[in-house]
Amino acid sequence: MTFDSQHSDSQRTDSELSGSHLAADGQRPDPKRPVDPTLAAALTGPTLVHALVFLAFGLTTVFWQQPTLGVITVMLGLYMLGYAGASYLTAQTLRSVGDASTAQAFTSIALVQAAGGVLAFVAPRGEFWLTLIAACVLGLTGVLKLLAGMRTKASNPAARDWQLEGAIVTLSAAALPVVSEIGDKAIMGTAGGGALVAGIFLAVGAFSLMSLHQKTI
Repeated sequence: MTFDSQHSDSQRTDSELSGSHLAADGQRPDPKRPVDPTLAAALTGPTLVHALVFLAFGLTTVFWQQPTLGVITVMLGLYMLGYAGASYLTAQTLRSVGDASTAQAFTSIALVQAAGGVLAFVAPRGEFWLTLIAACVLGLTGVLKLLAGMRTKASNPAARDWQLEGAIVTLSAAALPVVSEIGDKAIMGTAGGGALVAGIFLAVGAFSLMSLHQKTI
């Protein structure tokens, strides 16, 4: 046997042993969701809060069949304020685990959403202003969430959820100016439909984060 063949066999054996060790310890990273049990546990709560905000608004739009413009304004304003609270909770959680840069991004998102919620109440009452505020705030929110998820997808177990949320919210925001010509109900239905879909995905994401934490204990 030559030296080259012995060296090749040695490398192959080391590789196999390393692979077996990773499999036995269960530490091989999930290509879809990075394994960080501490971060997964920390983000389970904020992700679930996001889901509840989305589902509460989305389900309300489903069962409230004849809302007036005033009701829609109040609901969208409260929705954006609740969304801001959930984003701020995420920012504080990220800051507590040492991810200051992503925490700052979520703080900025929360400020945009809170400003949108306040503007919905103080702006002149009308479909134009309501559509403009909701489309701009939700559109910017969606893009920022999408970028945050893409930037942290290799290290954050919630990054995939942020990407899904960002894409859904951005699409629903882009549709608002189009459907606003139909009437008040179409505005609320479009925003509520996007919220409902995002809420379902984030509820699944929250339980996935919880499961990830429990599996690594």
